Amino acid sequence: MEIKRINNLTKEEAASLAYKIGFESEANRTNCAQSTFHAVMSVLGYKNPLIFKSLSAFEGGSAVTTYGNCGAFSGALAAFGFFFGRTYKQWEKCEPYIKSSILGQKLYKKFKEKYGTIICGDIHIKIFGMAFRFMDEENLGINKKELKAFEEAGGHLTKCPDVVGLSSAWAAELLWDKLAGDKDISGITSFNSGK
Repeated sequence: MEIKRINNLTKEEAASLAYKIGFESEANRTNCAQSTFHAVMSVLGYKNPLIFKSLSAFEGGSAVTTYGNCGAFSGALAAFGFFFGRTYKQWEKCEPYIKSSILGQKLYKKFKEKYGTIICGDIHIKIFGMAFRFMDEENLGINKKELKAFEEAGGHLTKCPDVVGLSSAWAAELLWDKLAGDKDISGITSFNSGK
């Protein structure tokens, strides 16, 4: 029996590499949503600059508020949607298509098992013992005092990079089970309208 490979990687190798890329991306470049998407797509052999750019505002629990979904969760959802999302044609015909959402629900279960939540600030409580609030709610923008405390607590050193690494590995494994194997998928077009 042959071992399934995608881009010459086994499932275990892909998950391990996704963790490594995700961890290093978050530690060195920040933005949990972009780092997760980058890790998953890199392992699977593809990059999409438009989706990557659109994920910018999903960092830090959505718009750096820490009140929304963890960016590592959101970045993985974007990868699921890239491969298995509803097309424009399906949308225009009001055709339901939830394959990417089913993958998202599987990832949600992994987050719930590990952190008890997918909410950024609540994950902070789990991994730091407190929630950091990056948003300056009075003036909008970044609360520099909170961000400094976050960094001093290992925020971009080990804590959030580990969350990104795990989400990237989980997403790669979940996609692995759905994608066809033994081929290079890097030729998938990034501008397929689905029509």
